[in-house]
Amino acid sequence: MARYQAGDGEAAVSGFRELLVLDPQHATALQFLGFHAAQAEDFAQAAEMYRRASWVQPNDPATHFNLGMALFGLRDLPAALESIDAAIALEPAFLQAQLYRGLVLEQMQRPRDSAAAFLRATRFAETHMDPDVIPNDLKRFLNYALAAVRTQVAAEIDGALAPLASKYGEPALARMRKAGAIFSGQIPPVFAHPKWRPGLFYVPDLPPQAFYEREDFPWTERVEAATDMVRAELLSVLGARAGFAPYVDHPDGTRGAEVFKGINRSDDWSAFHFFRNGERIEANCARCPGTAALLDSIDLNRVPGYGPEAMFSVLKPHARIPAHYGAVNGRLVVHLPLIVPPECGALRVAGEERGWTTGKLMFFDDTFEHEAWNRSDETRVVLIFDTWNPHLTPAEREAFCAVLSSSQQFEQSALA
Repeated sequence: MARYQAGDGEAAVSGFRELLVLDPQHATALQFLGFHAAQAEDFAQAAEMYRRASWVQPNDPATHFNLGMALFGLRDLPAALESIDAAIALEPAFLQAQLYRGLVLEQMQRPRDSAAAFLRATRFAETHMDPDVIPNDLKRFLNYALAAVRTQVAAEIDGALAPLASKYGEPALARMRKAGAIFSGQIPPVFAHPKWRPGLFYVPDLPPQAFYEREDFPWTERVEAATDMVRAELLSVLGARAGFAPYVDHPDGTRGAEVFKGINRSDDWSAFHFFRNGERIEANCARCPGTAALLDSIDLNRVPGYGPEAMFSVLKPHARIPAHYGAVNGRLVVHLPLIVPPECGALRVAGEERGWTTGKLMFFDDTFEHEAWNRSDETRVVLIFDTWNPHLTPAEREAFCAVLSSSQQFEQSALA
């Protein structure tokens, strides 16, 4: 090896070949001769050396990967995939192997499987690597992988919207087609308000309206009339304290932890959930049957895996929720104030402040920058739940669910 590093390549090759005659299972000789053959694009010889090395070192992921790359050079794609899979089985976080797995599958005309491999690779890079130190060649490969993922997500969305286009007609889905293209990264978003930034899914061409009025919703009076019942159930569970947990729970060092610095993983803002990410929390609903029945009677923003969110939201004295953005602008967040101390504070959305009034619903689009605070010496509690943005048509609501559900299903299957 010293001779090779010094530039005497042929002498090194001869030396390792002689060594291999004496010891046919010499791992270093096999690895070196495989590398040398690959550099010379003699992929048949490289594959032979790396195959023999893999018998000697069956638990070395790099050897299986190198064999896969030699087989890839020979255009033996099924065998290349098998070797790369062996490398990943030994080292699941093998980024280059995941990337080349995607490339091999792409050339095998398996675009969905290819995009799934690319998604795993790009997600690993996003969460485990500092972008400032990623080599340029690897950055280019990651960008290529990301483009393939976006193309596949767009295909998943198109497939999910096709039945709805047949049902409602293509013009009825125009806005959601555009939303899907933004979501999949095919076109950039153009926000109609400087403080409007949905973190996940942006439906364009909706009116840039931060607050909505109580009169816009037919069930307002019925829900407000249930305030005393809901408050009674709140007081029952609030006294027991069981079932409440910090609303914000981001791992240390993440962007979410930085945004909610000071309140992350804190009881200053806690919640008793009836629905979480669309999942009904049966134990909590059973403890508050009247509130659960009331929520069931409302036109909640029901999107499997995403919504609704519904909870008792408890903000302790002198606590503040920092400015942040919600996830999707196809929904509105609704507050039913249950306990509002005097001089409590306010909710600020896109620069406009509104205070809570006990028993009076408040509607707002949380994908505008918003924050809230409780300046009083007592606890403030509201019932929070999601409803649909009234500007979305029934067809668009179905399409909204289809876009998010189809992309989520692809992501879950890719990352399983």
